[in-house]
Amino acid sequence: MKGIMRKQNLSTFFAILIIIAFSFAGCGSKKDVKTDSKTDTKTDTKTETTDKKEVDKKKKEFKKSDAPKKELKSDVPADWTELVSKDGKFTFSAPSNWTISSDTETKFTAVSEDKTMGTTFVIFSNDQITSDELLGLALADFEFEPDGEAFAYGEGNMEGYITAARGKIDGTDMMMYVMSAVENGGKGNYILYVFTPTANFEKNNATMEKILYSAKLK
Repeated sequence: MKGIMRKQNLSTFFAILIIIAFSFAGCGSKKDVKTDSKTDTKTDTKTETTDKKEVDKKKKEFKKSDAPKKELKSDVPADWTELVSKDGKFTFSAPSNWTISSDTETKFTAVSEDKTMGTTFVIFSNDQITSDELLGLALADFEFEPDGEAFAYGEGNMEGYITAARGKIDGTDMMMYVMSAVENGGKGNYILYVFTPTANFEKNNATMEKILYSAKLK
């Protein structure tokens, strides 16, 4: 993946993606560095509490599918890059020509070469939260509504929910996939977002799903 882009080269849509990226605390790229305990973004503040009443108050409701848990499978192209969270646990893959726009101990965002897709990865510090509560909180950070049911999945030692969601950012109609991931028997809690303007969703959907379904825990 390319290095950080300079501000003067950012397009209008890229600026929208930056708004998304900096709404969260996320993870890093291929480096294996322990997560810093410092947090300074609104999502960390929102998810620090382990009080269930507070979680229930903040999360957005969504409908769960009655279907059995799905397995995550993705035919990742050989030239894609595998990205590893800085706690060394969560991995997913993305096209190698995407540009990294945010890469810190608690935040990672990358944008496609044509600026029509992006992905943001988040590590949450609240290890008491369940995977459905985590998805509800992730959805609540936007004025987005779930687009259809959320389905449960299982992948190795992680489980969670995936849903599509739709809403507007700075007047642009957007679609995103949102994945919650909770480590079974551990303290890892993660969110993966993959997003695009709704006008580009049909064209970009296959790539977005490959990114989403490539996720796994080591």
